[in-house]
Amino acid sequence: MTPEVPAGAVIHRLPFAGVGEPELYATVRGAVDRSRSRLSLAAGGSLSWQTYFGSLPTAVWQRHTAVRRVALRATVVGAATATVRGLTAAGTVRELARGAVADGGLDVAVDVGDVGTVWAEVCTETGAVVSDARWESETVPAAPARAVVCVTTFDREADCIRLLRDLADPEISDRVARVVVVDQGSRDLKAGAGFEAASAALGDRLEVIRQANLGGSGGFSRGIVAADDAGGEWALLVDDDVRIEPEAIRRLLAFAERTPVPAVVGAQMLSLVAPRILHTWGERVDRDAFWWEPVAPSLDDVDVVATIADPATARAYDVDFNGWWMCLVPLAAVRRVGAAMPLFIKWDDVEFGLRAQAAGHPVVTLPGAALWHMPWTAKDDGLDWQAYFQLRNRLVAALMHSPRRRGGRVLRDTWTQDVNHVLCLQYGAAAVRRAALADVLRGPSHLLPSLRNRAGEVRSFLAEGGHTVRAEAELPATVPAAPAAPSGRRSVGARLLRVLAHQLRRSRPPAPIPRLPRASGKWWSLGLMDAAVVDSATGRGAFLLTRSRRRCAALLRDATVLRIRLWLRWPQLAAQYRAEAQLASLGSWRAVFADPSTMPRSR
Repeated sequence: MTPEVPAGAVIHRLPFAGVGEPELYATVRGAVDRSRSRLSLAAGGSLSWQTYFGSLPTAVWQRHTAVRRVALRATVVGAATATVRGLTAAGTVRELARGAVADGGLDVAVDVGDVGTVWAEVCTETGAVVSDARWESETVPAAPARAVVCVTTFDREADCIRLLRDLADPEISDRVARVVVVDQGSRDLKAGAGFEAASAALGDRLEVIRQANLGGSGGFSRGIVAADDAGGEWALLVDDDVRIEPEAIRRLLAFAERTPVPAVVGAQMLSLVAPRILHTWGERVDRDAFWWEPVAPSLDDVDVVATIADPATARAYDVDFNGWWMCLVPLAAVRRVGAAMPLFIKWDDVEFGLRAQAAGHPVVTLPGAALWHMPWTAKDDGLDWQAYFQLRNRLVAALMHSPRRRGGRVLRDTWTQDVNHVLCLQYGAAAVRRAALADVLRGPSHLLPSLRNRAGEVRSFLAEGGHTVRAEAELPATVPAAPAAPSGRRSVGARLLRVLAHQLRRSRPPAPIPRLPRASGKWWSLGLMDAAVVDSATGRGAFLLTRSRRRCAALLRDATVLRIRLWLRWPQLAAQYRAEAQLASLGSWRAVFADPSTMPRSR
């Protein structure tokens, strides 16, 4: 066939296998041999790229780029026929083009039109070998974009070194200009097993920076500053405890280099525990509650193999931010609006996305670009020391970006969460949230000083309140308990009245103490107990919770009074926090990193 789309503009390679399960890449009938770049089909065999990593998300490409025409190209030994199909947002499947080839280059060009995803199917009557399959576009960038990969790590040597090995993959060597690892741990990453080999594979492209623990915002901002110092144009932020699909990096860059305005382009997140489960298709911020939510609830925590034909996958969704588990950030945007606010952890990626959008830089979550990450359900970040940052940073982001009068529902909703913590006997979590409220009231001047020490101080609050995960050997005698949840509005109301009445009684902890699975550790069960042991999310150890009328009353009082003060001062505080957005500037971060106190402690 005569090529209708110029060669050399690859936007989407089509591997036949990879890190994840084969069904994520291509579904095959009659495979003789299968590798990452080559597939041998027996006579009568076929393959389909209507898969998570095989489908081309044309709705997103058309929303944000000028790409309107694409071509499937591959090398075929033997005779084969390729059919290109598309799925519309209305659920209609269309055949867009068909082409045949015998011992040569397969080339099937299509106009995207109104289809939201495009994929190809290949069949052979006599047997064929298909290799080097990819989608190409009619737009060819002047020069391929290259990224400075920025990784921040804290005492996860094995995970981080594995990631370095993955980043040294020759498949992406032309796209990864440098790898900057910001090591904020108590142990030196370079002393980890396998580091020397991983370092040798990357050569002079690897830079490891040691600094005190400044959280994700300080670690990623240090990487961004290093990328800027190196004259980079793109910083790819990647968590340390992930497994990457190398093709995802190529796809993010191919997309970013074709946007008319430098855009923040993020990858989706699959589960390390269940590799076919997608965390979410994309996320936005509910401006009333100022909390994140999925852009497509039907595509939240779903099996992407089972749902790939869902018409919801054929739509382009507007997102407000992308998690920094893997996110491509244009340095052009950073030089205008800054890097992360000094929030330590939580909400730094959300706040940055809102700030970048306000400055005219689109934020995109690109389907088919993903990595594998531990799911949030395996973490206790709402109960441990991170609860402080979850609340404080949510309120800071709302003060900076909420369009609603006095933040909309955010104060009411977070008060309800505090009540829930108290009814669940989680007094430590409620205490650190009280500290968060008090710090927000202090104004933005507290943010930079809190980078260095606040996490440790919050941990001490939890320890003083006995709200820490205990090892099995430290737990008292327990008896299994599985209380039934209330069902229906009347049942919930009756249970709430019983819980409130129970909180007024004197506490008499039983022996042995009831032990609940994490899923049952809710207000409707714990609110009726005077003591309980609740399994941690990790499955290692548990929380020992004991009811106290005095602490309950004090925490509820403070949660209410502090929010009244916040409500009254909201306009003034909003103006102050918005005026201090320069705390995210590269200059501000360079001053932070120049401070001797940000150097790692001697050992």
